[in-house]
Amino acid sequence: MSFQALNIAASSLRTQQKAIDVVSHNIANVNTPGYSRQTPNVTTATPEHISGLDFGRGIHLDSIGRTVDPLISNAQRENTSQFEFWSQVSTGLATVENSFGSLDNTGLAAAVDDYFLSWQQLSNNPQDTAQKYNVRTKSEVLINQLNTMRSQLSAGQVKLDQSIDQQLVQANLSLDKIGALSQQISIHEAGKQGNTSIANDLRDQRDLAIRELAAIIPIQEVNTQDGGILIQTKGGDLLTQDGVVRHLARNTVSSTGYQGIVIADTNQQVQGLEQGGSLGGTLKLRDEYYQGYIDTLDSFAANLAFSTNQIQSNASSPTRFSNIQSGQGTSNPALPLNDATQQVAFANQVQAGSFNVYVYNSTGTPLGVTTINIAANTTMNDVALSLNAVAGISATVDNAGRLNIDAGTNTISLGHDTSNMLAAYEIGTFFHGSTAGNISIAQYIQDDVTSIGTGYIDPATATLQLGDNRAAIAIMNLQDSALSVDGSTAASLHERVSGLSSRYGLDVDIANQQTSYRKAEASSLIQQREAISGVNVDEELIAMMKFQRAYEASAKLISTNNQMLDSLMGILR
Repeated sequence: MSFQALNIAASSLRTQQKAIDVVSHNIANVNTPGYSRQTPNVTTATPEHISGLDFGRGIHLDSIGRTVDPLISNAQRENTSQFEFWSQVSTGLATVENSFGSLDNTGLAAAVDDYFLSWQQLSNNPQDTAQKYNVRTKSEVLINQLNTMRSQLSAGQVKLDQSIDQQLVQANLSLDKIGALSQQISIHEAGKQGNTSIANDLRDQRDLAIRELAAIIPIQEVNTQDGGILIQTKGGDLLTQDGVVRHLARNTVSSTGYQGIVIADTNQQVQGLEQGGSLGGTLKLRDEYYQGYIDTLDSFAANLAFSTNQIQSNASSPTRFSNIQSGQGTSNPALPLNDATQQVAFANQVQAGSFNVYVYNSTGTPLGVTTINIAANTTMNDVALSLNAVAGISATVDNAGRLNIDAGTNTISLGHDTSNMLAAYEIGTFFHGSTAGNISIAQYIQDDVTSIGTGYIDPATATLQLGDNRAAIAIMNLQDSALSVDGSTAASLHERVSGLSSRYGLDVDIANQQTSYRKAEASSLIQQREAISGVNVDEELIAMMKFQRAYEASAKLISTNNQMLDSLMGILR
């Protein structure tokens, strides 16, 4: 039995040495990112049955366990994805704040207040040229604010879109890494039963690569029956399985105006990318936050421009013109003015109605009033034909589809428009353009500020009272009027500005709160993981001492057995 004792002691020596190796590996990787503590699982060897008795045959290292809590791993992956998402959103919103400054005190709201104040001051003295200059100046400040904000938001969208390409490169590199590690794990564990040979270090590296991927795009991990994994997007698109990788790429321009993101080998649109990761945050900023701000600015500009133009196109001043040209031209002068294909922003506002044409001689004496009727199917050619029937003037439609009215040595004014034709096609209007990016002051007002209309012509006498301020007051009152010419919810211009300010502030607060929450959650999850999977050097040293003592005891057992054999051999000699 002494020989059996030697075998038992030898098995213990080998097992304790391997256990010490595992502990040493833990200590060596105490600072390795993503490393999971490994545990030597020691079991007794299969006993030997002799003479009706079972005699132990020592011990062996059955497996090396990997201490991992799947729930914490999944939570860390999701937290990483959400933290990067909200961190990207928070940073992007801070860039908007840095670009535009305060939306309340010194920005857009203040410019709107000054714009309407200038009209109020003009209404108090409608013939004061200085006040008309003030209106034009304040209008230019407001226009510049709108142009600048939209331009910088659009530039921000382009910059965000450009960053997507680099993020896709990083995502594809992570996918390649996950695929390669999955292949190595599959080869390493092929044919092994249970947990007898788990590729612990490779699995740690793959988990870390998965979290790196989750930091870029939102993903979900699914365990397969054969012990493998597959990685999908939140929308269910397969990215990698069994070492096979499907790369992400850009394709043709999508409905957002930017290139979409697809699976490279199938050109299939990827779903669910906006739900997490830095790429999701980028898409959220580009397509929802920035675009939402742009849409709000454009809606404000559209309602400001058309509502002001409705009044100004009907207003008049002592300054009259011999030639008038529309600011907008039809794409097809033979189609109805309100046709959807006219490529005129406010063409849909044209309705059945009429407007008056007032003709004056060179001394300003009224020569007559003519009413031009607008029906549902009236075209620009029809309008020109009707104007040509007015004595003293001629009208043509140029190659750009613009209406040109020539009074020769006479002068003309237009007004009392119930069809919205003048405002829609920018004839005698204050503003040109329909969005925050293209709105400007009409050229004739830029050339001559005295042409700003402040009152209305009397349709019976074709005269304008010099002190008439009704048009200026009407424009001033737009600031508190519920408007909607673009299909948006009716709201005053002030409400639209304050709504933009409130929305931006709320977006910033939510993004900052989510970033702080995800950061705190990450810290908590790290602590939880360290408590379960992390390496505690003190505990490992204690375990090493335990295995060392067991090793020394096994060595002592061998020494004792050796002495016994020496004594036995001495007796035989």
